[in-house]
Amino acid sequence: MVLTAQEIANTRNHTLNNLLGLSGACLEASQRLSQLLTASTREALQHGSRQWSQLGHGQWETASQFPAALWLDHSSRHSQLFDQWLEILGEAQKQLIRSAENQVRVFDEIVFASIRHAEKSSPWEAEIALGALKTTLSAAESTLRGVSAAAIETVEIAEQEAHQIAGSLAESKPARKRATARSSNG
Repeated sequence: MVLTAQEIANTRNHTLNNLLGLSGACLEASQRLSQLLTASTREALQHGSRQWSQLGHGQWETASQFPAALWLDHSSRHSQLFDQWLEILGEAQKQLIRSAENQVRVFDEIVFASIRHAEKSSPWEAEIALGALKTTLSAAESTLRGVSAAAIETVEIAEQEAHQIAGSLAESKPARKRATARSSNG
């Protein structure tokens, strides 16, 4: 049941490639999140400075509406930020699922190689048990592929739902007639 040097080297190479792919996906997600948060912060500072500038130039009529206007303006941006954030995390999650599936395949190859070596040196009676073990392992690997595909599909559905929610929040800005009606009555 000893693995050959080539099988051990292949296992190490596949494992390192899986870790490299996963690390690359995590670094890419971190970079995209940093860029997203930086751009969002810059935009929020610019928008806030415009609001304060209006107050500084004597436009006091906006002062009574300032908190509500600020909240309404920022809610749309926050929903878009949240949408983009979920998209980045969804991509990272899908890569994590694929990487885990690939690593399980590497372990399965080790087990298959061990079974092949065991078949060569085992009596014929053990062949039945080893064949059943290979069949079970193949079925488990097939099930894992199905579970991984379902998990990736679930992440994609969650991304689509988040896009829809963010889109509806960005589109539905309440009218400011209520504040205008109050100021004309008073």
